[in-house]
Amino acid sequence: MASLLLRRCYCSRSASFVRSSKIAPLLWKSSSEEDDQNVTVQLLSWGRGASGQLGGGIEEIRLYPTPVCSLLLPPSFRLSSPISGRLCDADPVGAVEVGISCGLFHSSLLVDGKLWIWGKGDGGRLGFGHENSVFEPTVNPNFDCGLKSVALGGVHSVALTSAGQVFTWGYGGFGALGHSVYHRELFPRLVEGPWDGTIRHVATSGTHTAAINESGILFPVHYFGFKYKDFLTFTEEPSMEIHCQDMLN
Repeated sequence: MASLLLRRCYCSRSASFVRSSKIAPLLWKSSSEEDDQNVTVQLLSWGRGASGQLGGGIEEIRLYPTPVCSLLLPPSFRLSSPISGRLCDADPVGAVEVGISCGLFHSSLLVDGKLWIWGKGDGGRLGFGHENSVFEPTVNPNFDCGLKSVALGGVHSVALTSAGQVFTWGYGGFGALGHSVYHRELFPRLVEGPWDGTIRHVATSGTHTAAINESGILFPVHYFGFKYKDFLTFTEEPSMEIHCQDMLN
């Protein structure tokens, strides 16, 4: 499995924990006219990359954090999900959002509404319309609107658009995609959920998915997924509401 980290770079660095002289290619650059104020942020990866999820272009094991790519961002950039399990505040107008996520054998980077994804492709988890593995960060062109956040599961993926729509793709076993079917989805597919209002947060794990709307109502993990023992109730579609107002505070 892989680990990802975003690191802001400064002109003066000492005692760096990055053990590589590799120059990270520039993946995204701000269109701001004040380029001298932009900041450089590197995406680092490490761990076992037998399926290309480290993003280095080959199958490898990285013992130390190693640069994958760099981003030239405006100073006002923000993380799409700064605190795990809590909803973000209202979006600042024009702010560039950056997010990362790791699945079981695939990884992703979200910058200003665009999704780069790479790693193992079986089950369609990369959303390119095929099941081939991808060994370097590659833009997924199958979204007509900007993305707010992305969450990668074991063999499936979930994305939330800026308009509050939820898309899932990949292996559909256990009902994790929320489409009432168990076959794989090779392209991102809109989830027709029963929720009212706009979805503000999505999360996923190995074989299940969750969504929270703007009212703090949770459509919980087990209502997308598989019954396990006594505490999960199986259903093929997201259907149950649980109030979680504390997540909005």
